[in-house]
Amino acid sequence: MRGMRVPGHRTASLARWLGLDRNPLRRGTDRAEAWIRIILVLAFLIGAPLACWGAGRWAGSVAPTAARAQHAGEHRVLATLLRSVPSGSDSLTELNLSWVRARWPVPGGPVRTGYVQAPAGSRAGRTVQVWLDRSGRPTAAPWPGNQVQGWVLMMAILAPAMLALVLLAAMGLIGHILDRRRLASWQQAWAAVGPQWTRRPR
Repeated sequence: MRGMRVPGHRTASLARWLGLDRNPLRRGTDRAEAWIRIILVLAFLIGAPLACWGAGRWAGSVAPTAARAQHAGEHRVLATLLRSVPSGSDSLTELNLSWVRARWPVPGGPVRTGYVQAPAGSRAGRTVQVWLDRSGRPTAAPWPGNQVQGWVLMMAILAPAMLALVLLAAMGLIGHILDRRRLASWQQAWAAVGPQWTRRPR
């Protein structure tokens, strides 16, 4: 018989922990806040996987991959540097890219001159690979596969985190509103009962 009472005891403990028990000291705002908290938790549990999936698909669709670049008519050519790029003072700056004047051929069009990015220390006459758009102007290079995967993974992780922050902010705002209502209710109750408690005997 004692074992049969355990589920009921656990249910009562859970209701007390959630703030949904029949405690006469609890006001309607307390129960409303408890229900809102439960709804927001359920919203996160349901929305987090959906946000992760949707953010991953969106990130993969907007990432500038090589396939999307080719579909957009972009292509890669060799640009010849017209000026040298100053070298850095250490080995780390050698990996930096600087803008330098260069010329490059445009398929089916004249040779063009403009600015491209080249590694520090590059000499005039060196060729670097650049991506051109349909009009023959330099454009951003597509991302490699590992960078695209990292971008998709980062967006898939950030989406549930952002959802959690939004729900926490909503809970904080709702709690602030309910606290003001509780304070107003307590002041109203004290205005009715307080004079009786503080009345001095004659």
